[in-house]
Amino acid sequence: MERFRAHLDTICRMGFRTISAQELLQICLGKGEIQGKPIVITFDDCHVSNWIHAIPELKKRGMGGIFFAITDFIIPGPLRTRETAPSFKPASESFVQALRYQDYSQFMTRNELIAVLADHNMEVYSHTSRHQGCFRNLTRVATVGTGHWSAHGIYDQPSDNLPTYQLGSAYAYNGYWPGSSDNDPNSLHKRSDEERMAFCVRDFQKSFATMKELNQADKQFICWPWGEFDEMTIKAAKQAGFSGAFNLDRFVNGPGTDPFQLHRIPVSHRKSVKWLRSRLLMHASRPGAMVFRKFFRKKS
Repeated sequence: MERFRAHLDTICRMGFRTISAQELLQICLGKGEIQGKPIVITFDDCHVSNWIHAIPELKKRGMGGIFFAITDFIIPGPLRTRETAPSFKPASESFVQALRYQDYSQFMTRNELIAVLADHNMEVYSHTSRHQGCFRNLTRVATVGTGHWSAHGIYDQPSDNLPTYQLGSAYAYNGYWPGSSDNDPNSLHKRSDEERMAFCVRDFQKSFATMKELNQADKQFICWPWGEFDEMTIKAAKQAGFSGAFNLDRFVNGPGTDPFQLHRIPVSHRKSVKWLRSRLLMHASRPGAMVFRKFFRKKS
């Protein structure tokens, strides 16, 4: 938490002011005036720690936040406090509980999300229905019990001894998927473009409807799991009704930015204040962002 507080204080000291996703969209479309040094602060997954720790720290500083919820994980529940919230588990364990055992206690409840939306500085949007993973190929890397958490949501009937392969987003890769044999529900087959497109549209439409009912916003946004997307993903999101999408590509946002390629700088507790300050300076202008993009951009 100390590192998180230091990050927020650094953003304030550098003169940035938080704006909403709706304001960012207008700027990208050339319809909104850029005043000062606008910035958006986003949080993926809506882990309960966001409710207990992150949101109060934002409010203390008069800052806004954008939270991306996995809509299948949203269930009724009370407004929890530090005393009544469950012990925080790492993201990997939280996802295993949710995907394999349908235990969503590590994620924000519907009532908590409604309370977030009641604050005019806070927004909640879609992080897809299920944050679905897939096997990108059949290069074996581990087992369900020892590998990445997303494998627990790929197999129809997961067990710890089943093999896992190189993983990716089921929205961005056709990948290998259970269902090639009626006799073995865990048998894998490679999906076609048509199958992935249909899957994406179903997932996005479902998530869109849930979030629209929750936040009542005219313009809806989606955040790609792991930042992975392609043209098909974007096409499906548009078909589902979304107005923009956030990825993990490091670059400046401004007039002319494609609303379906809204850039972000991933920040974690491992990143120092010095690191954050340098990245914010680099992305405060298009020339600086272009230099950073040329020399430091991660491979797609």
